[in-house]
Amino acid sequence: MFQSLKDKVSADARRELLFKLINEIRFITQQNFGTSGIDRPMPWQILSPNYAWEKKKGDRTPTLMLKGDLIRGFRTTVGDNSASLTNVSPYADEHQFGVGYKNLPARPFYPINEDGSLTPFAEKSLAEVVQKHFNAQS
Repeated sequence: MFQSLKDKVSADARRELLFKLINEIRFITQQNFGTSGIDRPMPWQILSPNYAWEKKKGDRTPTLMLKGDLIRGFRTTVGDNSASLTNVSPYADEHQFGVGYKNLPARPFYPINEDGSLTPFAEKSLAEVVQKHFNAQS
């Protein structure tokens, strides 16, 4: 299927679509920060009482936002046939997947399920981006 799309769409048009798609994923991911997310793949565990007192004046609501380094650490890359979203923060993976020996539970912010699939919300959002893109081309 992708090969037939590749044959029908110019490289510039593919890059434009990939740019729109990866930025939609970035938007959803960044909206998962704060007191509630728009598309977290699982609920976030509340903060430990000690950490909450030390860092957040007792508020146990996880936000993944203290200084903002993590939410500002996202980088997108777009090529001819692929796009990626990464985070340059050294502790991004620890928050996404958790770290047992640090007693840090996973608080995933990427809209990706444990099996590697996109969440239904992200799938629907990307399908809408594709539809709008091709409708605009017509």
